[in-house]
Amino acid sequence: MDELWNMRGINLFNGLTGDEIEEVLQLAPPKSYRKGEYIFYAGDAADALFLLQLGTVKVSYVTLNGDEKILNVFRPGDIFGELFLGKYRHRVGEAQALDDVIVCRICEETFLSLTQRFPRIALNFIRHLADSQRETLARTHALMRADAKYRLSGILLSMARRYCCTDPEWFELPASLTQEDIANMAGLNRSTVSSLINDLRRDGVLGGTGRSLSVNRAAIEALLEEAGLEVLE
Repeated sequence: MDELWNMRGINLFNGLTGDEIEEVLQLAPPKSYRKGEYIFYAGDAADALFLLQLGTVKVSYVTLNGDEKILNVFRPGDIFGELFLGKYRHRVGEAQALDDVIVCRICEETFLSLTQRFPRIALNFIRHLADSQRETLARTHALMRADAKYRLSGILLSMARRYCCTDPEWFELPASLTQEDIANMAGLNRSTVSSLINDLRRDGVLGGTGRSLSVNRAAIEALLEEAGLEVLE
């Protein structure tokens, strides 16, 4: 069971034994959602966090004009929906399964009890919040750039850093994440992103064909640094 959580990304259970992890998961039984189903909606009561065991989930919100804005995308091993621990008690966005997913839900009372019983979970959670803040700053830094190429590159680098190993390896984006989703995250239109992806593939920064898309972390970092842009790490 503990192998499920020793994945890339955040590991809430780092430092716990296998028996302790099983004890924790007994309090957070898994629930399955099919592709397209919503895990929560904007306006729902916020009283739990979610551990993503399988699949890909996007969290977004819809503007007053009816436009969707993607806030983040999550992969196995990630935590999401944790902002309920602040003063706001309602969801500001909605979480949707991009493919078939399995999540474990931990309500506030259970989470607080677990942090008291296993202080290591509290420390891991604090580290998760600190890393999330850094990722948000890195994405904001990229989106402040006017040049579409570097805005897109910054968003892709942020995802590669989050899910790839620490070495400069190729990272393949989940197939359920469309070019339209990527364009949404970068604040660009679909046709611009499609053209830029083709250009970056020719330059060896991106790989894959068709809907398959992979990112060369070292190459994309070099591209941004060569343009004189600060690469936040």
